[in-house]
Amino acid sequence: MTTLHVPLDSHAYDVTIEAGARTRTGALLARALGETAGRRILLVADAAVSETHAEVVAASLEAAGFEIAFVTVEATEANKSLEAFEALLKAAAGQKIDRSGAVVSVGGGIICDLAGYVAASWLRGLPVFHVPTTLLAMVDAAIGGKTGVNLPLPDGALGKNLVGAFWQPVGVLSDPEVLETLPERERACGLAECVKHALVADWSLLEALRAEAPDILAGRLSTSMALIARCASTKVAIVSGDEREEAGPGAGVARAFLNLGHTFAHAIEPLPELELKHGEAVAIGLMAAGACAQTLGHWGGAESEALQSTLEACALPITLSQPLKRGRLIDRMGWDKKVRQGTLTIVVPDGRGSVSMVPGPSLELLEAGWAAVGAS
Repeated sequence: MTTLHVPLDSHAYDVTIEAGARTRTGALLARALGETAGRRILLVADAAVSETHAEVVAASLEAAGFEIAFVTVEATEANKSLEAFEALLKAAAGQKIDRSGAVVSVGGGIICDLAGYVAASWLRGLPVFHVPTTLLAMVDAAIGGKTGVNLPLPDGALGKNLVGAFWQPVGVLSDPEVLETLPERERACGLAECVKHALVADWSLLEALRAEAPDILAGRLSTSMALIARCASTKVAIVSGDEREEAGPGAGVARAFLNLGHTFAHAIEPLPELELKHGEAVAIGLMAAGACAQTLGHWGGAESEALQSTLEACALPITLSQPLKRGRLIDRMGWDKKVRQGTLTIVVPDGRGSVSMVPGPSLELLEAGWAAVGAS
């Protein structure tokens, strides 16, 4: 078992990484809340795991004395919406979740974000406890308190996470055993965030990922546990230094560093013709950011080759499946949450295991990034 402590100004909490620990969810939540008496739980589960992992979590909560209101959500980006958010709020009302209650999520990043936003909003804020069931959520989405839903944009595509709030969980429980039940494509998507962590703060992780990718993709438990602990530690360290992404360019530790690749990724992920999952879009976004680093002189060919070979070893895409127009993609980047006063900021590598923010990137720089991944 590994326990990572997250010390924040708002409140501290623990991230527990332990095989089989989903059977102890009730005890861990009771410890985090301090008591169980009279507490009613809105359990928000991905429909795909509602009869498996979520049932185990529900049984553990009931054994610890909690009352459960069980609701399921089909975890798609299109369903990560204001409509789904409203439906969950109505479920909380219908199930009489009061100020003594809490929200528990069981699922991947979509469920963490959606359930977290419900917890932040219902009765002006209830505790939320995450039980992530994907590698991506274990190393990234469940930690740090970002919540939200997507919103349709004027061009018809979805704007990623444009509505939401910072709302830290009271605890996170990652049980690597559940990864054995995931499709290989989902495990690969989680590896994209691990590659990001390597570029941000842990360059030696790239070599480890190239060597261990076959085991991770196959769901090997011991390898997965070590990787989750290593990557989650990076996320915890950065979030602890800048909880609400307030540090600007030049800061030694900035939560915005974790947006590496994501400004590019969010421009392509919602496009239906690409059929990309989040991790796949992030992989392409990392390649685009790496190309920007080369254009700026921050990186050489060796670094770009190391990134490309690692993503390929992780069974992730490195280029667009269709030659989309660069202008269209650059326009979509303008809807990024990090735009301030009309100015976009991107994050690019500036060495081996370090990154920096580039406010107001030139059109030529953005075009170089998109051209490197096949945009025309």
